[in-house]
Amino acid sequence: MRHVTLTLLLALAGLGIGRGSAFATPFEPATVPDSVQAVGHLDVDLLRKTQLFTAAGGQAAIDAALDQAPPQMRSMARTLARTIRGVTFWRGSDHGAIYVETRDSRALGQLLAKLPGKPAQPVDGYPTYALGDGNGDDPHYAAVFADTLVLADSEDSLAQSLRVLGGKAATLAGSNKLPVSSRQGVFVFVTVGDDLLGAISKVAHAKVLQLGLRSLAVDVGEASGMLTANARGEMRSADALQKAKSILDGLRALASLSDEPAARTLLDGVTVTTNGLAIEIVCRIPVAEVTKMIQHHHHPK
Repeated sequence: MRHVTLTLLLALAGLGIGRGSAFATPFEPATVPDSVQAVGHLDVDLLRKTQLFTAAGGQAAIDAALDQAPPQMRSMARTLARTIRGVTFWRGSDHGAIYVETRDSRALGQLLAKLPGKPAQPVDGYPTYALGDGNGDDPHYAAVFADTLVLADSEDSLAQSLRVLGGKAATLAGSNKLPVSSRQGVFVFVTVGDDLLGAISKVAHAKVLQLGLRSLAVDVGEASGMLTANARGEMRSADALQKAKSILDGLRALASLSDEPAARTLLDGVTVTTNGLAIEIVCRIPVAEVTKMIQHHHHPK
């Protein structure tokens, strides 16, 4: 994002993992418009409970990151970070929005009051704000709905978000557009239409993404000491499916030749299967092994 203010808020969304009681905040399709191309969700409450979060430094790592925030925003940034429960983002054909779910609507109101911006057109009685840093770029927009901060890159996507959250617009709940509607995890990402994947395939460097995916679903979770990541893609043709599997098998073969212990650990935990035009990759790795990789990255010998 180009704006300093929005960048700070997105950093809070991605890093705002604080202390306190955990009440899982899973992906909820009823908060997302039915016309989206892709949707993702990070269950921050659930993330707090994971061994991996603790191994990565926990709250101390977050506090250290927030020390880089502008001095006038630092205190409020820390307050907001400790109240975040979950983050949802969606993208339509041209625009999208981010929801930052918190436990403290008062802190959200105080945050908006301190941000450089100006009031915009209210939506269904909810005040909205245009955020900008004066550099001539198009503004972004923000509003508070109950205990959720809504950030959007257009007035239309902000209004659409507020109406969906208020139960006044169609949502993904019960929609047959979701290729995998039942998956839950610490992180979930699902594509709904294939327009976005078509655009990605034109600029992607990864060979698999260039083959033409019709849908993609990813979820990542931790349970019983294991980190599990699932990725399921539906290809456009049998030929594309076979090419995708061949590429993945080739990558696994190359990894098997590596002398790096981390590469072998990853290889041992990966399975690739196909069903119809779908290809599914499942990676299961002991959290203890991931922790070693993190520690080696931060403290290489």
